[in-house]
Amino acid sequence: MKTFAPILILTLFLFACSSPKKAISPLPSIEDNPAIKEGRIKDGVDFSATGNEPFWSLAIDFKGSMHYITAEGYELTVPAVKGEKAMDANVTRYHSETEKGALTVQVFNQTCTNTMSGKISNFKVQIEVKKRGDSVSETVTGCGEYIGLYELNNSWTLQSIGSKQIDTTNKAVKIPTLELRLNEDRVMGVGGCNRYSGSFKLEQDKLTFGNLMSTKMACPNMGLESQFLSLLNAKTLPYKIENGMLYIGEGDNLLTFKR
Repeated sequence: MKTFAPILILTLFLFACSSPKKAISPLPSIEDNPAIKEGRIKDGVDFSATGNEPFWSLAIDFKGSMHYITAEGYELTVPAVKGEKAMDANVTRYHSETEKGALTVQVFNQTCTNTMSGKISNFKVQIEVKKRGDSVSETVTGCGEYIGLYELNNSWTLQSIGSKQIDTTNKAVKIPTLELRLNEDRVMGVGGCNRYSGSFKLEQDKLTFGNLMSTKMACPNMGLESQFLSLLNAKTLPYKIENGMLYIGEGDNLLTFKR
């Protein structure tokens, strides 16, 4: 199991029993310092999260381990596991344990505001920690982000094809969506009318989509769906992520998505 490089150095000052306790400082997060994000990517971290009062930090390497640490010095490292997608909610659950304790991480696909900095992340995180010898779990909440290649691991809404903007304000039209699940090498979404799914591979700066299967409902204005799916089906396309936008393809066939 992979061992993470230290996420941070905790400096604790011990006083005599009669002395007041020193206030515990927040743990650094990727939203506060880009260098922290780059360091975690180099360490193989795919998902990073932090919480306030109590202060905690979580780093997940989906091919290695989940590492949880608090500002008070408690640490728990457990093997990484495949996430379980809820059937009735947009949440993914990861549960793993060792003889030292159990860790359950739930990642909700909804925006989350840092209670101290006010910065907004794309995922709300709830963690249950059961320490060795404890009969009950401790629950904490905070905000998180997929980082590195795992920034793709999200739901995206089509904004434009080439220079043609999609009218996302028209409630009568379903806008095509794209959901990439890197742990499963699966892609799925709504083409505009029908749901579709298939396989994909991530190769450096390119995405290779397999044959996409879709339902066969008939709807008005099927042209957008037909064009959208034809641009993805069985194609190898360049991609990039900038400022919360995902770009797949190039030129007149460039697909622009918003997280």
